[in-house]
Amino acid sequence: MGTIADVFWAVVRRPSRAMPPITPAWQQWGGTPQGSYMGYSRAYMRNEIVFSCIEMLATSAGEPHIVGRRWQRESPMIRNEEQRLLARGVSLQDCYARMVRNGFYRDLPNHPLIRLLSNPNPFMSRGQMWGTIVMDRALAGNSYLLKARTQGGPFGGAVGELWRLRPDRVRIIPDANKYISAYEYRTGSEAIVYPPEDIIHFKTRNPLNDYYGMPPLMAVAGRVDIDDYMQGFLRSFFERGGTGPGSILTVKNKLSDEAKREISERFRRQFGPGGYHEMLIMDQAESTYQQMGLNRGLRDALPKEIDNVTEARIAMVFGIPGSILGLLIGYESSSYANKRQDWQVFWDLTMTPLLSDLDDVLNLSLVPDFGGIDEVLFDLSDIRALQEDVDKIHERIRKNVAAGLQSWEEGRDGIGLDPNPKEGTFLIPANIVPTQREDLEEPPEPPPAVAPVMPALPEPEPVMDIVAEPQCPDCGRRVGKNVNVGASLPCPRCRDYFLVEA
Repeated sequence: MGTIADVFWAVVRRPSRAMPPITPAWQQWGGTPQGSYMGYSRAYMRNEIVFSCIEMLATSAGEPHIVGRRWQRESPMIRNEEQRLLARGVSLQDCYARMVRNGFYRDLPNHPLIRLLSNPNPFMSRGQMWGTIVMDRALAGNSYLLKARTQGGPFGGAVGELWRLRPDRVRIIPDANKYISAYEYRTGSEAIVYPPEDIIHFKTRNPLNDYYGMPPLMAVAGRVDIDDYMQGFLRSFFERGGTGPGSILTVKNKLSDEAKREISERFRRQFGPGGYHEMLIMDQAESTYQQMGLNRGLRDALPKEIDNVTEARIAMVFGIPGSILGLLIGYESSSYANKRQDWQVFWDLTMTPLLSDLDDVLNLSLVPDFGGIDEVLFDLSDIRALQEDVDKIHERIRKNVAAGLQSWEEGRDGIGLDPNPKEGTFLIPANIVPTQREDLEEPPEPPPAVAPVMPALPEPEPVMDIVAEPQCPDCGRRVGKNVNVGASLPCPRCRDYFLVEA
């Protein structure tokens, strides 16, 4: 190596603090996850983005309680009715209450299985157990619970406790006929073999392994390594006093290889760790020194765009919006309204499918050990992110009451007020007519019919007789034609007037 390369390598390399990549060797096709857990656990403990993502999933998984149900209708009928109610805009809480009230299923809050899932063992709470299961699932792709059965007595063989098994210590023993013959749990030199019916196995999908799940962190391990490399470079940059990657020493005189190595060694000894901002003095030689720096400081070495892409990709793999995770790219593009929407998206698209996958495993592996219960599931009706906005609830109920779709009592109960208040003054709009329920069963009687008052017609004028050819009564001469009776006509012959008679 030449003088420049020696100097550059001496300043940049830090073998004692090198950070190994988290990408495990078992990612070669067909490996097993036992060797990956430690590498991914190191990423969980050292990388703040990975830690935040997994903690967000783990703490959220421990938030909802588990409920048990006893079906009173066929399962397809129950699902169809729930989908019908939700499609009509009924909230989760109202949907659950209607299903119970209409006899589709019965709630079992005191069933032994529900009590077991609420208190799995004396040293782990419900939230801790589910948080640990989600953590193992994210780091290893597999989570295991041991069914600790009671020994002896009237309840001998019943599941009494649930215990977490570390996934890197579990090995599945395949069987050609039963698929899985046993689970081996090894701690050091000691190995315990459990029958498959005593193990609850939560796992992710794995395209290349029939028995083990694929760690979600595997898909983004390279991005985590890049983020770790950026952190290592940043730490090295400040440890060298922010002087950049190295320097160049140019000597005009001809130097032998031995002289070059001597200068490099002196430079390394003097400017090694903690020796920045010192001066190297050379005599009997015309030389120039040039610091290899960064023109724009850290913006050249750690572009903001690369940091944002790395953070966004890691959060994307875990299905968490950047705004609720505290990422810089999330803060730059979020408001309060957007953040509230992001929380709903997180629970709708990430947590709800995750919890559904977990309770499906419970229904498959744990419910058959108990009688009198058909299914268990996470109750999402109390999750705040999935609740409808309070103002929208009040607005909808007010419109329903005003339109006559809900009673006044139902409206008060819907917004959390006493449906039957005993006292108080109420301001009721004048255009609302109070109507009792029994009056709604039959249409109201129409008001008595009132004959319309017709206006008085004018009296008809009397019809007068008409004489076709009136004659003078004295001389008999015809005078005029079509003359009304009683009219006075002059007679030319008599030179006098006469009255026309019928």
